[in-house]
Amino acid sequence: MRRLATILLWLSGIGALLPGCGGSNVVFESGQVISSVDDMQDIDEPAEKGFDRFTHHSHNFFNRQIREGLDPVPAAPAEDVNRWGQVPDSSWFENRVSGLTAADVARGAGGDDPGPEAFKPWKVLRFKSGGQNPGLVIEDTRGVRHIVKFDKPQAPVIATSAGVVASRLLWACGYHVPDDRLVLFEMGDLVITDRVREEARKDRTDRSAEEIILGMLDTLAMDSVSGGYRALTSRYLSGLPVGGFSYRGTRDDDSNDRIPHQNRRSLRGLRVFAAWLNHVDVKIDNTLDLYTEVDGRRFLRHDLVDLDGCLGGYWAARHEQRIGFAYDIDLGEFVTGLVGLGFPRRGYEELDEVPDPLIGLFEAEVYDPAGWTANYVNPQVLSCNRADAYWAADILARIDTDQITAAVRQGRYRNPETDALLVGILRKRWEKTVDWGLRQVTPVWGMERLDASADGLRIEAEDALEHYGRPSDYRYRIELLGPEGERRQWVEIQPTPDVQLDPALLEDGRG
Repeated sequence: MRRLATILLWLSGIGALLPGCGGSNVVFESGQVISSVDDMQDIDEPAEKGFDRFTHHSHNFFNRQIREGLDPVPAAPAEDVNRWGQVPDSSWFENRVSGLTAADVARGAGGDDPGPEAFKPWKVLRFKSGGQNPGLVIEDTRGVRHIVKFDKPQAPVIATSAGVVASRLLWACGYHVPDDRLVLFEMGDLVITDRVREEARKDRTDRSAEEIILGMLDTLAMDSVSGGYRALTSRYLSGLPVGGFSYRGTRDDDSNDRIPHQNRRSLRGLRVFAAWLNHVDVKIDNTLDLYTEVDGRRFLRHDLVDLDGCLGGYWAARHEQRIGFAYDIDLGEFVTGLVGLGFPRRGYEELDEVPDPLIGLFEAEVYDPAGWTANYVNPQVLSCNRADAYWAADILARIDTDQITAAVRQGRYRNPETDALLVGILRKRWEKTVDWGLRQVTPVWGMERLDASADGLRIEAEDALEHYGRPSDYRYRIELLGPEGERRQWVEIQPTPDVQLDPALLEDGRG
């Protein structure tokens, strides 16, 4: 028996359509569909918020897991949405995917900027602080600063290329991200500054700055064509960094921040995109609030940063099969393993082979978007409900193979077979994620297209799954409701939500 999905329609004046809702106590109102929110009003400079790694991890691995396991709280309705359930443009999110070409995705957040490779030599200003990987802070000949990140010695290429690919795909999906590039350089392209030499002297290892940097570079993969070192550069974001954004609540010193973060669809829906890209390292210190000035107004913009843990990037540091399937410290796995005396074999334990040494353990066969798990108990990710997942899947469905390919090529793997394999894995995960997400609610797309005439009322809606080339087993039933949401009449059953309604049904007393 094919599933029936309900579309509710008010046929008195200006109406609205609501997928997957009940037919009682519904009141329909006309109104403007908001496409952008001005949350960029001038504010005073906020204080910088630090990140306490010990407190964060202790809460994540114990307090939050126990609380969510024993007393899960259903997510409140999303508040950063318009009357169609879409997220308007704001300092958090920008709807850009529908207007992008493959070339746009290849350029990513940097646009037409040629990047630091075109402006050598680079001044080395200091050694990178924060994070787990060594790196440098450089300034190119234009005076533009970048963070330079390197791969793990035992896993060359994986993380740096992954960060470049993932940043472009998340940018295409609508998030604010840095301009990340895969660059090639030689030791002769680096100019050591006095500050770095002083840092080296304070290092107390009896090594010069040049020796410390050469020690970093000696572990890196060399490009097979140019012979240069491979690295990821992340251009300094415009504005003053004042820390990451919290999992819950709002920021006290930002009057523009009025919606609790766990109630933002733009953050809850990130779970869907993160599952697709295996962005397991979703935590506060991988986000960044920037005190930015635009047209004389100073406000906070909210970015996702440090994306080199996506795809196989986090696996490159840990070499664990369970990444993307369980928390870093998973009490649920511990309890079930203890009860089962260690005998239950989990699905990810079948992942014995790495598909490509340049990609790491990033696969699509065992991957299940419904069961995907980040490393941490992130309340925004946990709050992702059916409507949030549908919204995100509708955006993800608009990313095509050409755009994925364009992003992958910016990883500069220098191996066509690796490019083709990674595109195939991303595409397969895309198919699973889109199918899962679009089925979370009635998959009706384009319901706002209503055409009233003497011939009746035409609803030009489509099945979202079929619209995006996915197989669908849904059928649709049209219900007429009065202005107060009371049921008037079932009209007919349709194989698609596209239907022409007879003018007689619109007469007074009928709907």
